[in-house]
Amino acid sequence: MPDSAVELSLNALVEHLDDHLFEQATRDWRVFSGVTPDAPPVPELPELTRPDAFQYVSELIDSPRTDEGKRARLVLLRREVARRFLRFRAGEPRRVVDELLRKDTFLSAAKRWTPAEALLELPRLASRELRDALERELSAHLWEQRDLFTRRDDALVAAAAELRFEPPALVELLHGRPLTPRQVQATALLRDTEDAFRDLLGYALRRLDTQLAPGQARVHDVRRASGAPWLCELFRREDLFHAVTRCLGDLGLHPSAEGRITVDQEAKEGRAAGAHLFELRVPEQLRLLLQPDLGYPVYASWLSGWGMALSRAHVGRSLPFVERRLGDHAVVQAQGRLFASFLLEEAWLKRYLRLTSPQAREAARLFAFFQLVELRRDAALTLVHKEHLARGAFPVDDAVPRLADALGADVSRGRTLVEGDLLGDAVLSLDGWALEGRLAESLRERFNEDFFRNPAAGRWLVEAWGKGQRDDAAQVAAALGDEALDVLRAGRRRVTVMGA
Repeated sequence: MPDSAVELSLNALVEHLDDHLFEQATRDWRVFSGVTPDAPPVPELPELTRPDAFQYVSELIDSPRTDEGKRARLVLLRREVARRFLRFRAGEPRRVVDELLRKDTFLSAAKRWTPAEALLELPRLASRELRDALERELSAHLWEQRDLFTRRDDALVAAAAELRFEPPALVELLHGRPLTPRQVQATALLRDTEDAFRDLLGYALRRLDTQLAPGQARVHDVRRASGAPWLCELFRREDLFHAVTRCLGDLGLHPSAEGRITVDQEAKEGRAAGAHLFELRVPEQLRLLLQPDLGYPVYASWLSGWGMALSRAHVGRSLPFVERRLGDHAVVQAQGRLFASFLLEEAWLKRYLRLTSPQAREAARLFAFFQLVELRRDAALTLVHKEHLARGAFPVDDAVPRLADALGADVSRGRTLVEGDLLGDAVLSLDGWALEGRLAESLRERFNEDFFRNPAAGRWLVEAWGKGQRDDAAQVAAALGDEALDVLRAGRRRVTVMGA
């Protein structure tokens, strides 16, 4: 095939993918916002329903006639093509699991719940008796349907075989990084943060319920305690928008990125609290839906959502599509976590929420614990992922003790099924934590401890965002002076803030 024909085919694939992502994001935004709640799913691109596109892009990558710049873009495109092929091939089993979580119902406390509603509401229920009952019924309901999760995983393994890959090798291709060093770091993170985590877990559980000891806790207790509901009065709903936008203004960042981000902060019944980002076109058309509520988890979600939205809105317009849209999601996660982690800063809490020094100290300590719960969960799932890849079906017998040890609480086997992820998103999440730690350290080195209100820090971020997503998380960390991603830095920072 002549070069011009190759270019035409590749350009057509990229153009179709750009339009397809726009249609998908538009549909998802309309459904979530309630504009068109019953909009049907967008069919997958025909080019991505067979392994041909993956093999075609792979041949171009391997061709000696492909220059390095183009090869780097093709690597990003191949990851996206592979992910979409896998999801299409596992489409029906995945759809069945999604339907189970969103629409199937079970009875608990004289109310019918979907699993998705139960997982969302469990940490919000004040009554431990109600939480215990709901957790028990949720686990039993999911466990009865465990074969559906196994079929989904089997379909993904079969799809990987169609691409001529064993699952571990395919996951490494999707991530762009080897798995073993991250599993080693996950083990080290769990070990290094164990004592500090257990100490603050005991304190948080006692604040939640004076009769509740760590050895008696269940995962819903840990989730509720880590959100520190007794501090909700310090993180008021009515202060949320002003606090976040004032901080953005101090950084010299426009909340809507001069109109590229459409911000919807209208509270709507039934919408999950927090921030929800939809990327229609990058960088021109982004939708940020914000649902207010009390507590620092919602403040963190708003800060994270705005951080991700702004990072996408400042991507260079002239960059190729793949560098604007198809990069390493761990990099985008890191930008969001960088902003959410402003809540670790006592000075931020005193400046934007007018907390006293003792209040700011307590809030920062508990927010560090909140983030450490997520870090340790991701580390545990990274280790479970190794067994998941080896077996195909999610290894519940391995997941239950690992998650229980990481979270310091009893974990039901039914709940672990929803943690199953053969493509390793929890591993990518751990990379996002590692890069966030390096970004925060770089900002401190350049702009002092109050970087969160320094316009020069905002300009530094905008310049970094403008480069797009050609570099993955490891490459970004290397450009900042690290030889490799180091998630231990993120864990130790939380331990330090916790005062351990």
